[in-house]
Amino acid sequence: MAEPRIRWRQRGFAEMRRLPGVKQHLHSKARAGAQAAGDGFVARSADTPARARAAVIAATIRARRANARDHTLMGPAMDAMRS
Repeated sequence: MAEPRIRWRQRGFAEMRRLPGVKQHLHSKARAGAQAAGDGFVARSADTPARARAAVIAATIRARRANARDHTLMGPAMDAMRS
């Protein structure tokens, strides 16, 4: 017996990834990561045509140096965003 074909609605997936609630959730995770990383790290969020995005960046030269030396964004910031 043949399996029924699944018809994916790509437009629907793109709409879900851009919902305001999804953007707020992503930004809250990024804020938690920025707070855990320390001074000079900030959370940013943006909408792209395909999805909402959020990131933690080193906004100051001190934060960039700390990240280069201690891998702050890969350690405490990531742990805070996972929880």
